[in-house]
Amino acid sequence: MDRIRHLLDDHRRLIAAACAALAVLAGLSSLRQAPRTQPVLVARHDLASGHVVTADDVRVASVPRGAAPDHVLRRRDALGRRVAGPMRAGEPLTDVRLVRPGALEGYGPGAVYTTIRVDEADATAIGVGDRVDVVGVDPAGETPAEVVARGVEVVTLPSGDAAAARADAVASLGVVTTEAGALELARAGLSSRLSVITSSG
Repeated sequence: MDRIRHLLDDHRRLIAAACAALAVLAGLSSLRQAPRTQPVLVARHDLASGHVVTADDVRVASVPRGAAPDHVLRRRDALGRRVAGPMRAGEPLTDVRLVRPGALEGYGPGAVYTTIRVDEADATAIGVGDRVDVVGVDPAGETPAEVVARGVEVVTLPSGDAAAARADAVASLGVVTTEAGALELARAGLSSRLSVITSSG
């Protein structure tokens, strides 16, 4: 035992140095094991509704794996599409935020595309090309329902599997309106539950 004690005393500095080196290696190892990320195409700056996306409007950002939204577009698929409603810098470019090329042809100047979230039951009862009135309903029932937009045309519907009606589920509809109409729909969507009814206009 005395021999071991003397041996430790003689090599104390060496042992301390080895322990310090191990601590450094452990720290470097933890840095190398940082959470895995994935590249996502996002808006480089704020984009106005109806703007046609160019290479200068996008950049690639790294986000934690699994945190990216579904259906993020690749660069080649995003360029040339129109923005469906105003976008903020850093927002991912998905298939519901951008309109396919030519989707607004024939609507004339001032037409913009925007998306609204409605009950899935509403989405199953209408089709592309239908004109609908969008109604805002107070979830608390404290104020009466009001028509937010009249005669907007439906141009995109959720995919077939997403449109199956479920209790309390919502779906995204793409509609064509004016810029003022898109802003009013966005405002109403913040405080009201939106619904659609068939318009005769």
